[in-house]
Amino acid sequence: MRGPRIMIATTPIRPVPTEYPPFGSLSVIAALQKAGYEAVEFYDIDGVRPPYEEVLSHVCASRPDILGISAVVSTAYEFTKRLSLDVKRSLPDTTIVLGGNLAASAEILLRKTGVDFCVLGEGERAIVNFVRAYQSATQRSDFETVRGLIYRDGERLVNTGYEDPIPKEEVYDIDWTVLERYSRIDNFIIPATESRLVQATFSNDPRAYEPRRRGKTVGTLVASKGCVARCTFCHRWDRGIRYIPVPVLMERLRYLVERYNVGFVTWGDENFGTDRRWLTEFCRQIKEFDVLWRVSGMRVNCISPEYLKMMKDAGCSAVYFGMETGSPAMLQIMEKNVKIEDNYNAIKWTLAEGLDTTIQLVLGMPGETPATIRETAEFVAYASRLERDKNPMDVSINYAQALPGTPLYEFARRRGLIGQTIGDEERYLLDISDRDASDEATTLNFTDWPRLTLESWRPLITMHAGRAYIEKFGKQAYRRQLVKSRYFVKAPYFDSAEAEKQGPAPGDGSDERAANAAKHTGYFNVPKREIESSHVSDTVRQRREPIKIEGDRLPGFWQLLLTGKWRAILIVYPMIFCRLRLVLPLMVIVYDLRHNGWRYACRLVWEYVVFRAKRLAGWKSAFALGYKSLRKIVNNEIPQPPGDNPAMLPLRRGR
Repeated sequence: MRGPRIMIATTPIRPVPTEYPPFGSLSVIAALQKAGYEAVEFYDIDGVRPPYEEVLSHVCASRPDILGISAVVSTAYEFTKRLSLDVKRSLPDTTIVLGGNLAASAEILLRKTGVDFCVLGEGERAIVNFVRAYQSATQRSDFETVRGLIYRDGERLVNTGYEDPIPKEEVYDIDWTVLERYSRIDNFIIPATESRLVQATFSNDPRAYEPRRRGKTVGTLVASKGCVARCTFCHRWDRGIRYIPVPVLMERLRYLVERYNVGFVTWGDENFGTDRRWLTEFCRQIKEFDVLWRVSGMRVNCISPEYLKMMKDAGCSAVYFGMETGSPAMLQIMEKNVKIEDNYNAIKWTLAEGLDTTIQLVLGMPGETPATIRETAEFVAYASRLERDKNPMDVSINYAQALPGTPLYEFARRRGLIGQTIGDEERYLLDISDRDASDEATTLNFTDWPRLTLESWRPLITMHAGRAYIEKFGKQAYRRQLVKSRYFVKAPYFDSAEAEKQGPAPGDGSDERAANAAKHTGYFNVPKREIESSHVSDTVRQRREPIKIEGDRLPGFWQLLLTGKWRAILIVYPMIFCRLRLVLPLMVIVYDLRHNGWRYACRLVWEYVVFRAKRLAGWKSAFALGYKSLRKIVNNEIPQPPGDNPAMLPLRRGR
């Protein structure tokens, strides 16, 4: 059964193609093929990165009956709108279906773009049932029995509800050869000498230098779907979590090892190993493969020294956590459902076991204040003092970004930060398109403090991290960490003494590969972004000039100052600004003047002056809504806009 011609296309979502495979698109393709639909083409726009004119030409030449757009992030709105409208103009009979997290903005998509249908939640069953209905449908009402859709029937918005989840054994059961035929498999199965993730993570593990790992590649798998948490800034379609059975996972790993010579694995889960019986069996079985692996997401209250030791013995090199903050009050706003002690224990136990990790922070949620930032800065400083051989600048600091389908987005909408009309919401989606959560200019200010104060918090935390390390271990140790960090274009990949001792490793230290590895992938907004190589991107509108060094010589203070590398000075010379921290707002203004223009900088100054004048007059800012889950605040204390379409309410609440 060939059926209609179907094309599944990705959207560009990072500055450069990442090593994370498009599991969602591949899962949808696998479901269609299992259902007997053979005429399915994959167009990996994200992975191949053709010019836009080539994208449109290719789609129009293929003339699909159904174009499925996979938009896994809401920041893909502008690209999605442009592509869908252009395709509709050239191919008016093509039906455009959109899936991914951007579908949480279904009403905007259905009214402002060329999208005909949005898929809600998991797409495997929904897309198969949609295609079956499509083959016989004569009008929009024929799709009302297909669950997992939202679409327009005239002016009426129809929401058919969520489809049942697929069995856990079928989650992410993909065909890797699709990437060989339609994309670039070497984006996702990469020699360890060229992998940014290997260089950033596994190069710190002495086991990576063992002779039997020479020539190995790195690949990505996912062991689960969903999360046990419901963070108030995080959109999700799935209820709860499904762990793929360990024997099924091991067969998938065996395939990668045998077909692609994989020796390094990234487990790309949001919530790895919460089920301890599953984790124990996983560690027992993966030892057979003798691979080194890292965990992308684990909860801080689901580990212990014993479990970390077990994981390391099974080949684990690094564990990353969504710690988000060092403030107990902000943990409540975020609905993390952990204690601040869990954050402290997680970083202490992980580093003590010799595993790599990166503190990941989200700043600027409602209720954030200088006091909560001081708590977070102290947490980062605590981590900086734990290990001499751990770079204190490996801290990922982003601003809270309001994404549709989250309590944070609804808070912003109801408080007037976004607006409540379809036009207001679309303008916001256009503003954040192709922007990441580190962008000061497009992040909303959810706090009661002026934006100038908000923008000073990230460099403040960075300075605290550097100062704490220097006070504990000294300036020379700090400079050694920066030199061997691979932050600079010509810095070697590995510490030369370690490389000499261990022999050939995942990296070879070539300048060309160093420059490639330095490109920002979008996974972590670590402070090193301020001093790393520039990148050219289809999706992020930022450009940075590279900073080069020779040997072990770091750039001088005046060199950085005169070349406008203001933030790099914070990284390389944190003690200077710790002594002059009162001028931090001035430094922020100068930075914004250079990067965001004089109008933006003047608005910052005026808002700050007015705020200070009010404070001098006796006004005090305070978070009047109280420190509890932002979900409860939005649901119980801020009225819902009266004009909201009932069909959109399940999407606005999230799952």
